[in-house]
Amino acid sequence: MKRVLKKVSNLVRAHLRILVAWKWPHTAFLAEVSDFLMRLNKYNASVDTDADRVKMEYTLLRETHVIEKGMSLRSPKIGFGKQKVEALLGRLHTYWVRYGAQNRDFIRGPLDTIASYLSYMDETHVEVEGIRERFNKLVSMIGVEPYGGRGGVKTVSAEDVRAATRGDFLSLARSRHSIRYFDPGKIPSEEEMKKALEVAQYTPSACNRQAWHVHVYRGSRCLELLQWQSGCRGFEDEVKCALLVTADMKGFLSYEVHQAYVDGGLYAMNLIHALHYVGLGTIPLSTGFECQKLRRLSAFGVPENEVPIVIIGVGCLPAQLNVAVSARKSIDETTTWHEGE
Repeated sequence: MKRVLKKVSNLVRAHLRILVAWKWPHTAFLAEVSDFLMRLNKYNASVDTDADRVKMEYTLLRETHVIEKGMSLRSPKIGFGKQKVEALLGRLHTYWVRYGAQNRDFIRGPLDTIASYLSYMDETHVEVEGIRERFNKLVSMIGVEPYGGRGGVKTVSAEDVRAATRGDFLSLARSRHSIRYFDPGKIPSEEEMKKALEVAQYTPSACNRQAWHVHVYRGSRCLELLQWQSGCRGFEDEVKCALLVTADMKGFLSYEVHQAYVDGGLYAMNLIHALHYVGLGTIPLSTGFECQKLRRLSAFGVPENEVPIVIIGVGCLPAQLNVAVSARKSIDETTTWHEGE
């Protein structure tokens, strides 16, 4: 992949030089494309993944969350995830050998998730002694104590969640979880949906262009969209309403090739918070797919000029439910302070 991206990038740059000489009107756009290809070639997590500590951490978090998601379903498949946990243990061992001294605290979250997984296997009487043995060896080698609550699942109640949304913004943000099963006897009302959409409309956008759009799918069309997305296998029947957030490429200029995703992302997060505020549960579902798959969105009434941002599955909360812990990083890890005089 790295070689292919480099060749494409060099080809674009060569053509760009010719077009600049011709004073072609869209050279600014090609310059942005060329720059993006060069950075993609160097920094994408699919390229030389384990040779870069940060790339490896991001991908390990992704693989860890797959295990959490499996445990947060209404009825997880008995014995699910064995191969995924074994693969995760192997990569965690590699990570510790290569980078453990640089970020010792990172590995605690994945270990807690695997510990939670082993407890769940015990509760469901599934034999996983081979995995347990590998896990114990890794824990012994690293010298950390798992079961710190930084991974796995926890049980929350709809009553507590709704109470938190009526507090300040901090309590609202902290009480939001990705929900993977809903009350089967209730469907979000149009009134609730419109209330959330009206709140989200106050999202800031570049020069107030508001180039976002929401496609609402209910009934069989909702299920068809979720089957196209294919990231919610095991709980797609739980979701009775889905919102596809898009952004209109027509709203942005040649040097704003990524702005549609920025504005659309801002809107999507505001909409998720707004849906949470009105008492509904949500599950964001990625639309980060290859172009061939994205073209199939035309079957769902999405114009070619709209780029998909995220699908938001929406439902009514059951009385109690399990959600992924999904521990958050310290702000010290995600913040850099730049001081002037």
